[in-house]
Amino acid sequence: MAYNSFPYLCIFLPLCWAAWALLPQRYRPAALLGGSLIFYWLMAGTYTVWLLLAAALTWALGLGLGRLQELQAATAPALDPAARKAAKKQFTALQKGLVTAGVAGLLGLLIWLKYLPFLVRSLNSLLAQLPFALQVSAPSFVQPVGLSFFTLMAMSYLFDVRRGTTRPATHYWQVLLYLSFWPHVVEGPFDRWGQISPALLDPPKPDYRAFTFGVQRILWGMMKKLIIADRANMYVKAVFDDWTKYSGAAVLVATLLYTLQLYAEFSGCMDMVLGAAECFGVPLAENFRQPFFARSVSEFWRRWHITLGAWLREYLFQPVIVSKPMMRFGKWCRTRFGAALGRSMPVWAGLLLTWLAIGLWHGAGWLYVVYGLYYFLLQWLGELAEPTLLRVCPGLARWRTCRWYKLWQMVRTFVLVNFGMLLFRSNGTRAALDMLASLLRPYEGSLLIKLDVQDLWVLVIGAVVLLVVDLLHERGVAIRESIARQPLPLRWAVYCGGMLAVMIFGAYGDNYDPAAFIYAQF
Repeated sequence: MAYNSFPYLCIFLPLCWAAWALLPQRYRPAALLGGSLIFYWLMAGTYTVWLLLAAALTWALGLGLGRLQELQAATAPALDPAARKAAKKQFTALQKGLVTAGVAGLLGLLIWLKYLPFLVRSLNSLLAQLPFALQVSAPSFVQPVGLSFFTLMAMSYLFDVRRGTTRPATHYWQVLLYLSFWPHVVEGPFDRWGQISPALLDPPKPDYRAFTFGVQRILWGMMKKLIIADRANMYVKAVFDDWTKYSGAAVLVATLLYTLQLYAEFSGCMDMVLGAAECFGVPLAENFRQPFFARSVSEFWRRWHITLGAWLREYLFQPVIVSKPMMRFGKWCRTRFGAALGRSMPVWAGLLLTWLAIGLWHGAGWLYVVYGLYYFLLQWLGELAEPTLLRVCPGLARWRTCRWYKLWQMVRTFVLVNFGMLLFRSNGTRAALDMLASLLRPYEGSLLIKLDVQDLWVLVIGAVVLLVVDLLHERGVAIRESIARQPLPLRWAVYCGGMLAVMIFGAYGDNYDPAAFIYAQF
């Protein structure tokens, strides 16, 4: 049951909202939990058991962490300083043990269900080089929908409870609701327990403004998905799935359209899920902030899939670079290579690990490892080149305030991101390299692959509208608030116009190949 499907929009979502709104406040969390479990069961079937197990492990260990913290706070005042220090060390070790057990269990589940076939294939490739025959077989599993999302959210819950920044949930159903809440269980965003638990466990009253704003956002997401992304998918799928037939302009157009498709689809999905949560008064985290106005690759990733980057920065990058092994590594580098390089090496090592994690999070395959390395190299080389560029061209710092230079940085970043998108969408590293080489060869044939002139015009107009809306958001214009301030007839004209646009220009029906949400597979 996809977020843009008729059963979800016209049956599931209205029934859930009606049940949530009509029930007394103390029963509303039960309505959210029931709807979430029904939704996930319809998506995953019997594989729902993995979600239930992950929630049980997270809840139990969270309670253990909370109990240890309470015991430490209760016993500390009665102890002398030496005993208090010893008790603190003991409690800290116990808490670390619980968190380690939780991370091991959750990561073990993720590796077992998502990465085991990839690891076995890689091992068999190495074993094939031996002079004797030896191969390893692995059990076959179907990856549960949203596995990578609810696993990382469960880990962030344990980390936050361990740090004392949030209190653990008292009941199992509360953690289960947090992990299974249907708007974010399939494609995110990565929400923190402390941010959304108040609205989940103590829901606000139904609010007309929140409901209408949520419906507006769902409609905007539908327009991006059906009008732009699904139409672009027809061209992209034809070229990338049969890439040996195409070259030159066809490959270039397919790459640009894939970038447009992925942005319109993923950000459109976020609009749909954030809009649905807004109808229920639940504030999910924003996941996009006009990424194509970024002036560097690192800024692009701070604007694209924001919650994934924030999760990895807080729970992976920062702990790694301040860890004892990394501190020793930095000290060793300073004695061998000097103070400047010694300070940089641990940061680069943490950056490399983070980008590898980003690549592998997107998929179990060497292509995704290369994808992560591509962005690491771009960011690393950019930081290395910065001091040299400033020495060679002292006026560079002054030029950066000029509009033309900012535009150049945006164009440069856009080009680099498109190369990354080609790598991401291609059928393997070799196919990506061949497609890059094919850009230099002319293409003989029509560029209207799987699209007619009308489709092309709809795509162009849709992309322009998307660009204008992003530009307004970049300049701080609150579009939904502006619409809400208009007279009732004008507001309804906007709503009806959006619905008609989806019905008339949306890519669906017998002549179209409906595309599943890309990020749902991660």
